[in-house]
Amino acid sequence: MFNNIIYLIVVVVLFQLNYPVEGLFKSPITSVFVLSLLWLNFTMYCRYRFSRLMSLYRSNDAATVQTWVSSAYQTVVMKLSILSILIFALSVYLLDLKYWLLKVPGFSTVSILPSSAAISIFFAFLATIWYYGYPAYRRFFNYPHKRWSYIGSQIKLNLPILFPWAILTMCYDLITLLTWPSLRRVFESETGQFMFFSLFLVMLVVFLPPLIKYWWGCSTLPETEKKRSIVHFLREAGFKYREILRWPLLEGWTVTAGVMGLLPRFRYILVTDSLVDILSKEELNAVMAHEMGHIRYRHILFYILFLLGYMVISFGLFDISFYVMALQPRLFGLLSSQQELQAGIFYSVLSVPIILSIVLYFRYIMGFFMRNFERQADLYSAKLIGDPEPTIMSLEKIARFSGQSRHRPSWHHFSIAERVAFLWRCGQDPRLITRHSRRLALFLIIFLVLITSLGYALNFAPLKSNMESAFLTHLLNRQLVESPGNIDIYRGLASIYHNREDLAKTQWAYENILKLNPDDGLALNNLAWILATAEDTGLLDYPRALALAKRAVGIERSPTFLDTLAEAYYVNGLYDEAVQTIHEALENASEEDREYLTSQLKKFKKRQGLPGR
Repeated sequence: MFNNIIYLIVVVVLFQLNYPVEGLFKSPITSVFVLSLLWLNFTMYCRYRFSRLMSLYRSNDAATVQTWVSSAYQTVVMKLSILSILIFALSVYLLDLKYWLLKVPGFSTVSILPSSAAISIFFAFLATIWYYGYPAYRRFFNYPHKRWSYIGSQIKLNLPILFPWAILTMCYDLITLLTWPSLRRVFESETGQFMFFSLFLVMLVVFLPPLIKYWWGCSTLPETEKKRSIVHFLREAGFKYREILRWPLLEGWTVTAGVMGLLPRFRYILVTDSLVDILSKEELNAVMAHEMGHIRYRHILFYILFLLGYMVISFGLFDISFYVMALQPRLFGLLSSQQELQAGIFYSVLSVPIILSIVLYFRYIMGFFMRNFERQADLYSAKLIGDPEPTIMSLEKIARFSGQSRHRPSWHHFSIAERVAFLWRCGQDPRLITRHSRRLALFLIIFLVLITSLGYALNFAPLKSNMESAFLTHLLNRQLVESPGNIDIYRGLASIYHNREDLAKTQWAYENILKLNPDDGLALNNLAWILATAEDTGLLDYPRALALAKRAVGIERSPTFLDTLAEAYYVNGLYDEAVQTIHEALENASEEDREYLTSQLKKFKKRQGLPGR
């Protein structure tokens, strides 16, 4: 399930980043036909891989098989899942999946519809893996139920991964359909999206467990001696929860337990039938203590923090990746091309660094903390029970009865052997428990500092604005080659150069505007200000600044233009004219400009020899 979380995040991002264009295939029928061929080849490959795995299983003795069969099965499933993502990417970027889905009536206005259809296609590939993997799973893990029951259980298990995304997307669709422009502007800003997502994520963590409980078909755990022992243990520990549920995961055959819910009112403890059957009362209590450890150390809140952390860096990362790629001549040629297919190729390339960042962040950074959170919960269990042995025995039984390899770790769990070894060491030296918590706290602090610094650097530091400026400059200069007489391009360049405080290039842009339109009031005014006030003495030209400012005021007697004219009078030594002009500017100025213009008046009067007021 944890692997599928990353797979589904990647699939959603691949689809969302796609630029929908009509590409290689001019008909949806052709695209569907090619996709069907890809699926048929995928089914044959799945059948081959699992048949080969079964052949290896039969050719080895039982003692040897137990050491590698679980790992081999999981490896095959992982490789096939990655292959299914690659095929999905082909269907999106080469078979124009998004383009054709948006042609379906209603799909272009409600984004949840095309996204859900695309994800359903990916689930079809996953279902193919489960279909052909079923005989191996049944043989290796002694699964007693039918094939379609197994596939249905897998779908039922994995779909809740998409619940937060689906609910968030539906909320977004609702907001975009509303006629409240101010609300839409807030939501479409990066700050608004972050605040909405943060609040939404917390609300989901609080209120989603009852929905998941219903979706998974959980029911109250039957009254038995073991349940009474669990209830008594939880009561003695002072642990608050809503209910202990029977978790029908893969028809209850999976040996596991879990806890979900941030608040006690919506907190559920989940246990499967198999777990209750194989563990003793003391071992079940150790498992409960492990789940209590997740709540005690607030691991759910940290998972929210990890998601928000990625969201913070993803905004800036997308923009900076876009600018870096767009500044490459060949890639910029694709983006600026009038052909939609080439723009689609650009966005396909853009998806690569984004996907890599997802894998790196969730698989390695978040995975590191998930492994250590599990270890922290193990240690809490051993400490609460007062002896690590019940926790160790529960882990050993879970590995043995579920068919897991003791020595195979995952990206989110240490191996059973590693967990057991560390528990034994802590039993010998309890100080290791405190050391582990301190070490984990230190890494969390380092993570917070790094993610905050990176988020600031990518979103608010000069890096992003400088790259945006470089990209826009590059874009406008390319357009200028094609349209040298376009005055709007020079205006854009003048604005960018002025923001960069590159006054020489700003002057060049305004000079070109005036060549195209000698009566452009804004260019006259802004060029006059540069010639009158530039710190670079090589740019100063007081007489010309006065001439340009007079022409600008002749076109428009606005407070801004009058201020420039007053400054031009001032630098040319005409103080009476400067005072008279700034008075006129003050008469028509807004409240927010009056303080600045008043300071200008004081400056001019000081040189005029009159007392300032």
